[in-house]
Amino acid sequence: MADPEHLAERYISAVEAFIEAVRDVRSERMDAREGPEGWSPRDIAFHVADVDSMLGLRLRRILCEDYPRLSGLDTQASVRLYRRGRLHVELALDALSASSALNTALIEKLTAEDLARKGLHSGGHDVTAADLAAFMAMHVEAHIKQLKRVLTLAAR
Repeated sequence: MADPEHLAERYISAVEAFIEAVRDVRSERMDAREGPEGWSPRDIAFHVADVDSMLGLRLRRILCEDYPRLSGLDTQASVRLYRRGRLHVELALDALSASSALNTALIEKLTAEDLARKGLHSGGHDVTAADLAAFMAMHVEAHIKQLKRVLTLAAR
């Protein structure tokens, strides 16, 4: 079974690395995209903040409710919403800092019984609290790689 302290450490380390990576983006590259349909560093920051908040809510629902139904998120629609607003990226990073602090505190305290609790994902498969805690870190790590890829392409 997954170790809550290890899960929490991997997750918060990924969040901290992501925040640092976004803050290192020069302002003139904040809206650079891989292509017309690609995401910019600003888009990625708001997406990660949104999804982190949603995943934290899913975790709390799994821990508080008996086998909750976990709805998905239209990530493209939320990116379009934030893109229209051209909001300052620090808003996303502040939201991510807050949600990850709460999520980390919860993950660290999970018991073996908590880790085994399940919800039903809208895709039709079961999700345990352990699965979700591991995915939270993997999601942020994947977007660190995406951010680096976007910036490499923008530098060409």
